[in-house]
Order: sequence, then C-alpha cells, then structure tokens
Amino acid sequence: MLSKYKAVLFDVSGTLLRVEPSVGEVYATYARPFGFKGSGKELNQLFHKEWINSGGIESLGKKSGEQAERDFWKSLVFQVFEHSGGLENFEHYFEIIYEAFARKDHWHVFDDVIDSGILEKLKNSSITLGVVSNWDSRLHTILKGTGLAEYFDFILASAEVGSAKPDKKIFIEAIRRSGVNPAEVCHIGDDLRADIRGANSVGIEAILIDRNSKHKKNSLATISSFQELL
Repeated sequence: MLSKYKAVLFDVSGTLLRVEPSVGEVYATYARPFGFKGSGKELNQLFHKEWINSGGIESLGKKSGEQAERDFWKSLVFQVFEHSGGLENFEHYFEIIYEAFARKDHWHVFDDVIDSGILEKLKNSSITLGVVSNWDSRLHTILKGTGLAEYFDFILASAEVGSAKPDKKIFIEAIRRSGVNPAEVCHIGDDLRADIRGANSVGIEAILIDRNSKHKKNSLATISSFQELL
C-alpha cells in the first residue's frame, strides 16, 4: 500500500503514541502533594474542555520558541486546576508536570505500531520518513525516549516551525525536507481536519488511522491498524 511512495509522513499523538494512562491521571498523580483532592477522570474532562477553549497548540500560530510553548501550557494547566480551587505553589507544580511529559514513562507506543514493524520496514525500503506533528519542542526528547526517533529522517513540531496542521506551511516544509514531489508523499494521521485535509491541501495523499471506528467509512483511505498497511 505504501510502496508507491518515496516519502511517508506520520502524525504522532493518536497515531504513533498515546498518553499513559491519561492526561488527567498523570496531572492528578503529581498534583496530590500540592493539595489536589479530585479525580484523574475529572481532570481529563477539564483538560479536554480547556484544550478546545484555548484552540490547542494551533493557537500559537506563527509564534515559536520554548518560552511561547511554556506560556501556552502554563496558562492551560492553570485553567484546568482553577475549576477545583487551584493548587498550592502552582509554579513549582507546573515545572514538575512540564518536565514529566517530556519523559517516556507517560507515553505508550501503540501496540500495532510495534507489532507491524511498519517503521523498520519502510526505513529498510529506503523510503524517507518524517514526522509532522502539532506539538512543542519536547517532541524530540519524547520520540528519542520511546525509541521512535531513530526511524525518522526529520521531525517537524508545529511550535518550532511556526505552523500547525492543517496550515499548509508545515506540510510544504515536509515536502521540502523529503526532496520529492507532493504526489510521491503520503501522510498518516488520526485527525480528519489536521491530517487528512491539511495534507490534501498541498497535494499529499493521506491515510486516516481510525482505531476506534470514530469516522464513517466514506471515500477516505482508512485503516484501523498499521497491520493493514503490510
């Protein structure tokens, strides 16, 4: 299915990695010493609500650099805990949680990514592999920690590029790094708007990975597991 392409791009969150056990559970674990009495489940719901309200990492727009990233996350995490009365010494808590999410222990590589050996097989076929992800600069550390970085020829994090999917700029940069024509590139991701429409907007074909059958099977190229690509 992928052998006709000269370059394959991957989204990360929801495609290659997921948070282990969940954002809310991780937040709650580290927040207990700071006076938090609520549940991880409650924090998870609040996180998703605040993520949507803030516009997510896309809201950084053309801003890039670690300070802009930290400011975005600090404001988001602060809002999440405000609903339950805040935390004692929030500044210290934020430093701990920001660093915690750069470590591999809170990230899980999806089983089908490992079981299919998809990255290794593509790498061995001399296909250029790239990451195109709406993420901050911690992405490099996370991919190294989870053992995925070695497969990729380049890693584009939106906060470093100053462009977030579905914006064209990050995909155009990926085409440039790949050194091939857009028609020779395929992008794989789990988000209809950011990944599929974003890639299509610059002439890149895209495959939707839909492990939980969230999307209707229409004319999209859709897989429920990386095993299907072999």
